[in-house]
Parts: sequence; structure tokens; C-alpha cells
Amino acid sequence: MKFQAEDADLFLQSKDYIDTAIIPLVGINASHIKQTVSLGEFTMLVAEDLERQLKGRVFLFPPYTYLEVNNRKQEDILALKQSLQEHFQHVVFITSDNKWKEQLEVSESAFILQSVPLEHLKVNLKQKVIQDSVEQILNFLLQKWNPS
Repeated sequence: MKFQAEDADLFLQSKDYIDTAIIPLVGINASHIKQTVSLGEFTMLVAEDLERQLKGRVFLFPPYTYLEVNNRKQEDILALKQSLQEHFQHVVFITSDNKWKEQLEVSESAFILQSVPLEHLKVNLKQKVIQDSVEQILNFLLQKWNPS
């Protein structure tokens, strides 16, 4: 389910089944616009494909955008996570920005994608790269959904 009115209505009717919030983390840096856009595009494509495959189990929120990864942003992310945990059992962040690994409190809830520049890839290869990333996130989610 996506962050749109129609899906919000479905969410309210099916709350018991939709237990996972997905929030893409997308950095913005005008000094490195090409790289920033590439990382953000990859993150969004993976998040949208994940939502498509898990529709009815996950709710995809709009991306949280930021200028830099720092302690203040970590606090914002943790506050966002806490507010969503009132409605979702699992809150997962998806990003291509490796700097989030250094934010230990966020890293336990974050899946850091190994970004691949997609612009020069053929369509079928793009889809394969995105699908491989989705499968990795699915394994991450399965561990969260079925803790041992």
C-alpha cells in the first residue's frame, strides 16, 4: 500500500494484516547532484517494487529526504519510527546511503542497499538488479517477521 488516500482507506480496513511500514531515506546534495539522484532513484525503484510484491503486508511511506546524515537526523528518524510503531509492528528504512550504517540506533531498522547506477543498463538488466535487491530486503524482513 502506498501513501495515497485510496490505500489509506484500505489500510484502515485491514490494519491487522499490514504490520510493516517502509520509509525510503533519500539524501539530497546539489554539489553531487548526479550521484545523489542516482542513489535516490535506485532506492525509490526498489521500495516501489517491494511494495508491489508485498501489497497487503507493507505500507510504503513517502521518502524522508535530508541534506546530511548527522545526530539530529538520527533523532528525527527515531521520532518518526516511534510514532509509526503505534500503528505498525515493524518500521523499516531503506536507503542507498552508507552513512546510515554509522548511526547505530537507526542501523538496526535500516536496510542499506548496494546501489547500482541504472542509467546505462538495459531494461531487463535494470529489472534484474532491482529484483535482486528486493530479494535481499525480503530476507531482512523475514528475519524481522519471524525472530528466532
